[in-house]
Amino acid sequence: MPKLIFNPEHQLSMSHLLEKVIKSDAKARISFIINDETCKIINGTGDDIQIISLHLEKSWRLKKGEWSLSASSFKQCWGNKREPTHLKEDFEIVLEYASKKALPYVDTLVHGESRIYIYAQEAISEHLDFLKLTEQAKQHIVSTTSIKLIIKAAETHTPFDAFEINKAQSKIRIERDNEIIPYALPKTLIPEFDLLLNKESVENLSRLCYSTHSDTLSIYTDDERAIFSDGNRVVSSSLLSLRDYAHKKETSYTVEQKLVIHTYTLEEDIEIYRNMAIVKKANEALLYIDNTNVMLAGLTKETGGNRFLSAEHISETQPAVYRINLSALAKVRVKDVTTANQIKVQLLLGQDGKRKLGFYNDKDSTHPYESVYDIELAPEKMAEVLEAKKALESKMKNKGRGSEQQGDMLGFDDI
Repeated sequence: MPKLIFNPEHQLSMSHLLEKVIKSDAKARISFIINDETCKIINGTGDDIQIISLHLEKSWRLKKGEWSLSASSFKQCWGNKREPTHLKEDFEIVLEYASKKALPYVDTLVHGESRIYIYAQEAISEHLDFLKLTEQAKQHIVSTTSIKLIIKAAETHTPFDAFEINKAQSKIRIERDNEIIPYALPKTLIPEFDLLLNKESVENLSRLCYSTHSDTLSIYTDDERAIFSDGNRVVSSSLLSLRDYAHKKETSYTVEQKLVIHTYTLEEDIEIYRNMAIVKKANEALLYIDNTNVMLAGLTKETGGNRFLSAEHISETQPAVYRINLSALAKVRVKDVTTANQIKVQLLLGQDGKRKLGFYNDKDSTHPYESVYDIELAPEKMAEVLEAKKALESKMKNKGRGSEQQGDMLGFDDI
């Protein structure tokens, strides 16, 4: 009987392809394009389409043609016929051709007693157009070893929304928090062409690269999508998130203040203020800095609080108060930035006069891992903050404690 045979290598690829199938999507279909040599299986829509290519054997007895099957039904057939213990064995799906119909159908048992049938329909035109694009588009052929160097470079500079390799300038640029940040190329990475990808496309390229047995991969990009292939599999990703990238410029900052503070005091107070409804509604945190103290406050007329942050380092400075958007500050996941007990924080002033509060991880002391942009000097708040500082000092003095002042520096050579 006619059949499709999936060897263990293709079974994993098929599982990845079927992950995208939503069981409630009645319109989703998987196309099968069969010629004398291959059977191409295509799934997806828009800029997220995948192709798997199977080498056709004569013993499969498949007729040439183009047709499609219900995606959700095929996924049920695939998942329920296969046992986990059989992943190292070939897997067959039997097809049948009615005598008067050119299109085949699947009619099979799963679990030995449950019948699933799927009648084929015409192939999806979007799938045929995508297949034509992959066969005709001009692609870069790159060794898998070189691709791994590209992926390693990208992972070194996470997080990012855009990752660019500029061949002419011999540098890497990433977009993070709507800013373009340049880096030198690793000495081991010699670019063969310019490349611009977003986070999703880098992840797809990495997944393909580290699961293939091919020595080379092909890369195609245009303004809308990226397409990667190892010869047997094709994966695509949308690049529409990069449509404004070309209009963005690198921004330089000067450092207004450098701090190294203990993470637990920062996280605790942000959480406290967010749990006070009136303070949360005001959505304002105040950061006070002088030569010996760093204090975080959430102050309203009715309720509020303030606390000295345990600081390992404070740059010499005149007393200053900064107003920070409390919601934006709360979104900084300090534990994602660093696993250490202290974190480097810098107040940065851009060329356009706008400030940001940068949080740095252990690997990159030059560019912030995360930033808060809704921050500004608030000299009009100084009197109110000094009054709160005085009240806190009085309370702590009565308890026999002083403010948590600067301690010894540990592990921050650039301070």
